[in-house]
Amino acid sequence: MDNLKLSQGGSFALTAGGLAEGTNANTYQTANTITYVTDGVFRSKGATNNVAFSAGHATVPVSSSCLYLVCLDSGGNFSTVAGRAVLTADVTAGTASLQWPSAPVGDVAVVGAIRVDTNASATFTPGSVDLSASGITDTFYDLFAVPTKPLTA
Repeated sequence: MDNLKLSQGGSFALTAGGLAEGTNANTYQTANTITYVTDGVFRSKGATNNVAFSAGHATVPVSSSCLYLVCLDSGGNFSTVAGRAVLTADVTAGTASLQWPSAPVGDVAVVGAIRVDTNASATFTPGSVDLSASGITDTFYDLFAVPTKPLTA
């Protein structure tokens, strides 16, 4: 990262949040305190359980994969940003890649991501379908910032 070219004054995570499925239905959690920076200012958010996905995300169709960025703003509020769903078989076959969503602009740091894969009989609607529901596979990523390379498997 070229610190001289940071357009937002620097917004990123400095510690891993330990993203995982939340205790309550349809939620996620952070198991660790997250130290992060927004617009160049150090911040901290304690471990938090039962965080809801942001409203308005589209449903992930059957046999598809989608990435959701997990973000923290300067006030310690979580939000999610959805990527574009693609057929899981195409990602597995190497004919398509799973692109990371664009980072939000402003006083927000990307601290992690959640990958959701659906099988041939399940769909996933954030906030309505649990991450451990039948036919749903989830993968959690702790991030410093949005990776530059897409997922290809």
